[in-house]
Amino acid sequence: MKSVSHPPDISIVIPALNEALRLPKTILLLQEFLTTFPHRVEMIPVIQGEDLTANLISKIALSDQRLRPIYQTNGKGKGNAVRQGVAASQGKIILFMDADLSVPLSSLDKLVVEFIENPNIDILIGSRLHPQSHIITPQPWRRYFLGRFFNLILKLMGLTKLDDTQCGCKLFRHDVAKKIFPQGKVGGFGFDVELLLIAEHFGYKIKEAPVEWGNEKNSRFRMFWDGLTTLREIWCLKNTQFLSHEI
Repeated sequence: MKSVSHPPDISIVIPALNEALRLPKTILLLQEFLTTFPHRVEMIPVIQGEDLTANLISKIALSDQRLRPIYQTNGKGKGNAVRQGVAASQGKIILFMDADLSVPLSSLDKLVVEFIENPNIDILIGSRLHPQSHIITPQPWRRYFLGRFFNLILKLMGLTKLDDTQCGCKLFRHDVAKKIFPQGKVGGFGFDVELLLIAEHFGYKIKEAPVEWGNEKNSRFRMFWDGLTTLREIWCLKNTQFLSHEI
């Protein structure tokens, strides 16, 4: 990975599995967005899979030093990808977002402003269920109710008090991210729940914030198989040591 001469204000981590159709477009949109963005930014896509994504991003990176891709050809799991991206991040604020831009860049801009203006917040997470959120394109009803059922299970198990742990847009103070991410073990979609549990264990302040959000038809989340895997991951979290012991 290329190094940067001056640490950026913000690091943007983007996990990407076989995203040759979407990730290059997202990077180009980010580049355009950053022309009027008042902060120094580094973009860290963590590329998994064996399609053309790596080649396409490599070509874009040749002309943009802010783009610092990580290649995990044999990598697997969103949680693993985000952890590696955060480990490489140098920004004062570290955030991760989905490659499909389900949370548009205009909404991301508002989250960054809110985070900067509220230094008492350690972690700011986008919430699709916030009363002020605007759902541009709703999820299919099966996926929506699966998400609500998932959150209900989390609350009944005592694993969260938050309404939306799974929205793919979360912002962290640099020192907070560097402390909690290395503690994580979950490799799949359940990593968000584990991450927020670790943050609560350390006493960090977490706030849910409104977002604009649009459902992406070609989601990488397979409702049945990934749903079962995620439930198994969070079931294992119920008895994990950091819930009752120091890490």
